[in-house]
Amino acid sequence: MSTITENKKAWLVLALTLTIQSLGSMALLIPPVLIPVLSTDLNISTSHLGLYIACAYLTAMTMSVCTGMLLTITGPIRLSILCIASCAIGMLLFLLAPSLPTLLLMGAFIGAGYGPITPCSSQILIKNTPKHRLNLIFSIKQTGVPLGGVLAALLIPALLEVMNWHSAMLVILLALIVFVCIALFTPKDWEPENTVISTSFKTEFINALKTVFRTPALRTLALSSFCFSICQLTLMTYAITFLNKELGFALVIAGMLLSFSQVSSVIGRIFWGWLADRFFSPWSMLVFLTLGMITASLAVYSINPDTSTLFIALFFILYGAMGIGWNGVYLTEVARKSPEGKSGSITGVTLSVTYLGVVIGPPLIGLISESMGSYAYGFLFLLIPLGIALLLLLGTRKAF
Repeated sequence: MSTITENKKAWLVLALTLTIQSLGSMALLIPPVLIPVLSTDLNISTSHLGLYIACAYLTAMTMSVCTGMLLTITGPIRLSILCIASCAIGMLLFLLAPSLPTLLLMGAFIGAGYGPITPCSSQILIKNTPKHRLNLIFSIKQTGVPLGGVLAALLIPALLEVMNWHSAMLVILLALIVFVCIALFTPKDWEPENTVISTSFKTEFINALKTVFRTPALRTLALSSFCFSICQLTLMTYAITFLNKELGFALVIAGMLLSFSQVSSVIGRIFWGWLADRFFSPWSMLVFLTLGMITASLAVYSINPDTSTLFIALFFILYGAMGIGWNGVYLTEVARKSPEGKSGSITGVTLSVTYLGVVIGPPLIGLISESMGSYAYGFLFLLIPLGIALLLLLGTRKAF
């Protein structure tokens, strides 16, 4: 195969995985965007939304550790298509009988679809991407997470201007179904060859778990991602409350400031991946990003009602670029350090550790903030997990 053809194939595969990641992220964030309407029509409150998020991420964490076994049965592309189908089924169940129980059931189906998407894409990309572009391509693919958030934030309010929320969700559901139908015709040579004998979940999971925690680099990456995810979700969960309730910003302005962090995270993910491919080692980039997260957390903690809005915007831009932009370099290195043919199952295990940080971190930060009387202290507390991540990285330098 010519270099030109290989490059074209690599970019097409990237487009496929980026679309899948964006659709999965968008589906996950539909209830948070719809909550003002749902609270009126169905008496579903913001506290119930927290149950939905917990349900979705617990299911995602569970399915991540099952990904290795599933990959030996279906292959990563077909499993990715099934993931989007699972999101569609969850939305359909909620539309058929809108209520709190079906909202949580939708969270379970969307979480089940969301969990394996990244491990699948890692195995697809590691096979179809030139080695000298791995960090860049993985980082671009990971922009699908914030892009999905942008899609949810832009499409759903726009649809609600011309139709009710049932019809708006139905439009999104139909889009997912159309994508599943189109993706079924993906060329067979994009699918990595299954060189692994199908095994039981217990065997596949235990073997992947042993590999992660017996390999110093993979162990450090998994544990560091637990710390990084606490930092990332703290921003996403409490930034608007902090800006609105404690600093007096209008919700529109607070949302705009948070959106700056989303935009900078997209740019950051791509830029850090490019740097890691061209100029710095992935280890150096992860250490740099950890130091950046520490700086950003201190910057947000230092904000008070007298702080210039311009500086606050700059702080959130820094936070987004560092605290949300780390994923691409991290996932590339996990795939690179995985045994051949095992990048999907290894990524699944490390992501289960990542999602554990998502489940534990925000409630813990919330308790600390409430007990201390300010969310600023919650951001300051991030110095502890980030300090641990920095020590882990520095202590395993030779493993990378």
